[in-house]
Amino acid sequence: MKTVTPVGHFDRLKSDIIGLMAALNTAGIIIIGDEILTGKVHDSNSYFLAGQLWSNGINVCRISVIPDNIDDIAHEVALFSELYDHVFTSGGIGPTHDDVTIDGISKAFGVRTVISGLLKGILEKRYTTLTAEQIKMAAIPEGAELISDGNLRFPLIKFRNVYVFPGIPQLLVTKYHAVEHRFNGPKKFLTRIYYKESESALAVSLNEVVAAVKEVKIGSYPVLDNQNYSVMVTLESTDNQVLEAAVALLIEKAPGNKVEKVVR
Repeated sequence: MKTVTPVGHFDRLKSDIIGLMAALNTAGIIIIGDEILTGKVHDSNSYFLAGQLWSNGINVCRISVIPDNIDDIAHEVALFSELYDHVFTSGGIGPTHDDVTIDGISKAFGVRTVISGLLKGILEKRYTTLTAEQIKMAAIPEGAELISDGNLRFPLIKFRNVYVFPGIPQLLVTKYHAVEHRFNGPKKFLTRIYYKESESALAVSLNEVVAAVKEVKIGSYPVLDNQNYSVMVTLESTDNQVLEAAVALLIEKAPGNKVEKVVR
């Protein structure tokens, strides 16, 4: 006799699978640099990484900005590596006194910092005779993986689940695109609704939809000095049908004549 599983069971099973997939696709970003903390340099790297990872189905759970200090780096890297599936560091790799990220990562995992023969060879082709400072650019945590492809002038360092990116935005973008195929979480769908209404007037409807549709993540963002709309509401989910149902429910509950546009 064939057993028929109730539809409700399939819904719960689907929800559990989606939750498990999300749990297995988490990331933390660590931005390293005194220049960020003192406002000398604007951080665009976390913005770029967060957006790219989101589009690849990876949930960025935390972004941390820390100084060029070995102990701080070791503490944060060890913590993030334990908490998240993927860790991305940016900054602190190079030839100068404040480039201490590699030593911090080595300390986080209790390994030595060593000179990579491969990286040293690449540097020798570029500079011929290496100074001690240039040799420092070949340092890696012992046992690290070096990721390269035809588009990279210098390999990307990876140790366990930690990807070590440079702080220079142009280089970070190039190196990320070289490895982005490694990050394939569940596809996410996003809809933006723009309201010509105050956020406080929308709050009741928003709260009702949030309570009714747990599978959809909803955000509300006031916008100042825009003549066309004053609030942008975002709805995102890995299930496009559930997302569309939430969009319809929100438009039904919120003042429909206040919707400026819907962007999918």
